[in-house]
Amino acid sequence: MKRIILVTLTVLLVSAIIFGGCAKPAEPTTPTTPTEPTKPPVKPIEWRYASFIPPMDTYAYKAIDWAKELEEATDGRMKILFYWSESLIKMPGLFDALTSGTAHMGHFSYAQQPERFALAMGMTLPMLFRRPPQMGQAAVALYNKYKEFRDPFGPTKLLWHNSPGPGGTLVTKDVPVQTMEDLKGLKLSSTSKYEILSYNLLGAVVVPVGVGERYHALETGVVDGSIEDWVAIFMWKSYEVTKYRTENIDLTMRGFPTAVNTEAYNKLPEDIKQIFDGMTDPMGITKTMNEDYEVLFLEYRDDIKEYDAKVGNPPFNVLTEAERERWKTVVSPLQDEWAEEMEAKGLPGKAILADMKAFAEQYK
Repeated sequence: MKRIILVTLTVLLVSAIIFGGCAKPAEPTTPTTPTEPTKPPVKPIEWRYASFIPPMDTYAYKAIDWAKELEEATDGRMKILFYWSESLIKMPGLFDALTSGTAHMGHFSYAQQPERFALAMGMTLPMLFRRPPQMGQAAVALYNKYKEFRDPFGPTKLLWHNSPGPGGTLVTKDVPVQTMEDLKGLKLSSTSKYEILSYNLLGAVVVPVGVGERYHALETGVVDGSIEDWVAIFMWKSYEVTKYRTENIDLTMRGFPTAVNTEAYNKLPEDIKQIFDGMTDPMGITKTMNEDYEVLFLEYRDDIKEYDAKVGNPPFNVLTEAERERWKTVVSPLQDEWAEEMEAKGLPGKAILADMKAFAEQYK
C-alpha cells in the first residue's frame, strides 16, 4: 500500500515538472499610469442683448447671425442671449439698462432721450437722408469724428447703427394725399420730435400714438394716418386698416444704435476681445445691415401692393419731385434752428449739420 502511494506521488511530481516547464512564461506587468481627471466644460461668457424690435425684424436676423459667428469663433466661450420685443427692459429704459449693466448689449432709440442725445437727434432732422445705409454710415462717421457726439454714449461704445426708414410713405385711412394741402387738419401719429415739428409746419395735427398702439388708433379713427417705411407698415400691419399710400416723401429717419457696456467689454479675456473687435467694424456692419434692410423694404412694398390689388385699394400715389421740394422748403428751416440751438448749448451744431449734409452726399 505504501508502495502504491509513493508511486502515485512520484508520477504527480514528474507531471508537474514536465507541464510546468512547457507552460508559457508570464508576461511582465507594466505599471499603470494614473489618468488625468476630466476637466469640467468651461462655462461660456453670457451677455444679455436687449432690444425693442421683434425677432422677425431684419436687424434681429442680422444680430442673431453675428452672434452665432461670434460663438463659433470663440469655440463656444462667448454666447449672446437675446431679449426681443422689450422682454428684458421697456424701450424708454433701454439705454439706462445698458449703462448700468442690466444689459451688456443694447439696441435703443435716440428719441427716447432726446436731451441727452441732442446732437444725434440732428440725424432725424427732416429731408436730410433718403436711404438707411446713407444715414447709418453718416452716424458712424460723426461718432468717429466728434467727441461731443460720442460723449452722451457714456460708459458704452457704438457697435453698429440701424437706420430704419426713411419715413418715406404716408398711409391714410380715408383721405388720399398728393399735395401739401391734402395734409391740412389730417391727424397723423408720431412720438418723434422732428416728425412732430414737421407735421405741424405742414399743417397736419399730431396725435402722440406709439407704434405699438398705431394699428388700433388707425382702426378706430383716433388718427387718420402715419408716415412710415414699408417694413414698419408691414410689420405693424397698418396697411390692413388704411386704404391709401403716398410714396417719395422721405420726411425723416430714425436712429437706433447698438452699443456695448464698456466695463463688460473691458472684462473680456484678451483673445476673445480681439475676436470681438475683429467682428465689430461699426462702418462695415452698419453698411451691410442697412443694405439688407433695404432689400426687405422692397419685398414688403411688393407684398402690400399685392394686398391692395386683392382687396381693391387704389394704386400707390407718388409725390412728385416738385411737390416734394415744396414740402422740403417748408420743413428745412428746422435744420438751421437745430444748429443754432446746439450752438447755444456750446455744441458744434453748425459744423455737425454741415458734415451731416456732406456725409449724406458721400454715402448716398
